Amino acid sequence: MPSKSVLPAPYFYFFWLLEPILTVVGGVSAIYDPISFGGNTIPRNIERATVKMGSTVRGQIVVSELGSCFMLLAMISFSLFYIFKKHLEDKPVLQEKLVKGLLIPLAIADLLHIAVTLLALPMSHLENPSQWTYILQSTVWITSGLFIVRLAWLFGIGRTTAKSRFQSQLSPTRQARLPLPKGNSEAMVEQVIQIEKPNGHTDTGSPTAIKKRGRAKKIVDDD
Repeated sequence: MPSKSVLPAPYFYFFWLLEPILTVVGGVSAIYDPISFGGNTIPRNIERATVKMGSTVRGQIVVSELGSCFMLLAMISFSLFYIFKKHLEDKPVLQEKLVKGLLIPLAIADLLHIAVTLLALPMSHLENPSQWTYILQSTVWITSGLFIVRLAWLFGIGRTTAKSRFQSQLSPTRQARLPLPKGNSEAMVEQVIQIEKPNGHTDTGSPTAIKKRGRAKKIVDDD
């Protein structure tokens, strides 16, 4: 049964914590050890002249900038998804629009990331994933997993949508429920309570007050 939240806990913790953690790991790896990261981007028997790319100034700049992009993406998801959940849970329409506005660009970036990675590989290695390096494996499979989860949320799998949540608040005639006017009995009861409340300006024991209370109670009984 779908959750009643537009951003239920499994999706929230996945996008708020798990994805940023995975992204930070990749970013720190690239920034801290650009030599190893650059050398293991593709199998070492492909373009052996570029294996030590990370040891050059140009290579270190390129690899470190890639790592900084990973860190940026992690911080965006970590900060925005907390705001979406914490402050917009009672505004499902706005929450859904903002989450969708973030996940769609990220899903497109996932496909682009996988495409530019695989298209550069020789066909012999593209057809044989067992020869891929751990960085190549992580890039393709982790990014594919992120893309699948994004699609699941966008298609409303395992969650409610703002539209369905609004429709659940409608009456069987598809109209929003409105507060009904109070009946005569309820109105008279309130009047009796107000009359019976003592205040500094009314003598509750006076004949007039007693007469009013008796008349109001009689109306309630007759109703």
